[in-house]
Amino acid sequence: MTAFADVPEQAEAKRLLEAALADGPAHAYLFHGPRGVGKRTAARAFAGVLLGDRRRVDAGTHPDLRVIEALGEMIRIDAIRELRRDLHMRPFESDRRVYLVHRAHLMNEDAADALLKDLEEPPSYAVIVLIADDLGPLPDTILSRCQLVPFRRLSEKAIRELVDARAPHLDDGSRAALARVAAG
Repeated sequence: MTAFADVPEQAEAKRLLEAALADGPAHAYLFHGPRGVGKRTAARAFAGVLLGDRRRVDAGTHPDLRVIEALGEMIRIDAIRELRRDLHMRPFESDRRVYLVHRAHLMNEDAADALLKDLEEPPSYAVIVLIADDLGPLPDTILSRCQLVPFRRLSEKAIRELVDARAPHLDDGSRAALARVAAG
């Protein structure tokens, strides 16, 4: 069973991540694509394999995993400064430390500038995964220092399967309408 079995479709992203796991990971990745297509699930799965404990990664309890979320409508420089302090601590249990930066497209300019310094010279044991819905707000300097992992809209069939699993109480017509409205 592949590490990314929980991620629907996304053949190109899975291929890139499987290759990274086989060859050894780069220091920074940028998972990008529309909301709701499996980026977070893939990031947790990737971190789970890198740290050797998917269960604790999913629970958010692995000591070598750090998750950064937006505070309100942006990621501020203080969150990146905390990442920087944590980044230079050696791993506790694993051979590496993994940092997941959710909604990276919401970094303000100061936060992006601060993160750039860490992307230029990260410790050898660190893997930083930025997860963004949109590449537009991210500076080119950050894009150029990350391995880009594209995520695409899901097919109507995949959406239909998700709706069927999550809302079995709805009639067939309603589930089909939800799948169409979701537009991938």
